[in-house]
Amino acid sequence: MNLAIKEKLQKRLDSMKVEGDWRMKLAVYGGALVMVGGILLVMFLLLGQVGTGSPEVGTVTLKNQGQEYTPLANQIYVTQQGERQESRRLVPSEVGEEAPSIVFDHSTSILFAGRSDNGDFAFTIYDQEGRVYTETTDSFLCPQEPGTYLVCEECYWGTARENIGMEYYFWIEVTEEYLASEQEGQA
Repeated sequence: MNLAIKEKLQKRLDSMKVEGDWRMKLAVYGGALVMVGGILLVMFLLLGQVGTGSPEVGTVTLKNQGQEYTPLANQIYVTQQGERQESRRLVPSEVGEEAPSIVFDHSTSILFAGRSDNGDFAFTIYDQEGRVYTETTDSFLCPQEPGTYLVCEECYWGTARENIGMEYYFWIEVTEEYLASEQEGQA
């Protein structure tokens, strides 16, 4: 029985032999080797990237009166392979003029682009002295008093296992005119 298997194997090997000179053999066998290597490389790249590395951080854009602004961004943590590593959060006194400043009106919007399977966005608003004006909420609520406010928006990009937490800062000026127009709209 062992002899029969050897003979079948030898016949198969003989049928796969390439006829011709060494160049022909090199082209056929070399081409096959390159194809197998390419397939293995593609599989490694595709399968090797699944669930590894940092997730892609999305973008947050502030739109006001036809112009777009990029808030000051700060990474607060990263979770890779289920392990979370905290980073330093900013405090309002550190933000200063690095964050963009806008006059808040009815055209103001906050745009998000990116993947976030790890929860909602959160907003905290500080007064000009850095004191909390509104506690963290899951939606933006404009202050109801005129003044300048610092908005801190937290976003969580990625999946439950692989994610990055970011905070985004921008200043808003709430005018008496805006608040009056809001009251007129509610009446």
